[in-house]
Amino acid sequence: MSTHSIATTRERRAREEYRLGLVFFQRRQWSAAARHFHAAQRLCHRDDLGLRLYTSWQGLALVCCGDGSGLNLCRNVAAAERLDATVFLNLAVAELRLGHRRQAVVAVARGLSMDPDHAGLRRLREDMGERRRPALPFLPRNNPLNRWLGRLSYRKAAAGTARTGVPGNGPETCLSG
Repeated sequence: MSTHSIATTRERRAREEYRLGLVFFQRRQWSAAARHFHAAQRLCHRDDLGLRLYTSWQGLALVCCGDGSGLNLCRNVAAAERLDATVFLNLAVAELRLGHRRQAVVAVARGLSMDPDHAGLRRLREDMGERRRPALPFLPRNNPLNRWLGRLSYRKAAAGTARTGVPGNGPETCLSG
């Protein structure tokens, strides 16, 4: 067997593990998904274009399992990513899952700068909404007076219209699980 056919077999096996990981992820079986994404990652060569994508999915699946170390995987691969905006979608969802809204907004913006038409990133940005300006902009956002005025104005302006979750079939499904 030639080295080319061995490499092709490894790439094929990596893609199959990746597909299996996606199936388990969609079923919300996060641990099984993480194992398959990890297997896909291990089958890749360092220069494989799918390596960072597989790793970002593994990180997101770990975060969905409750393992915060998955966020580091997502952040590390996103730092080096230049082609695949899905890596930033996975990072944004992982950040949201762990309560890091500001970092999620940055990840969505970076992904959309790479691919402005990425449906998952656009949907997530829309679902996240935009923060309103603080009631008193000269005070920090977390100042008790700003928080109180913000709650008061929000109740009056949007009684009962607050968003309760992020729907969808993509990586954002782990937000509600």
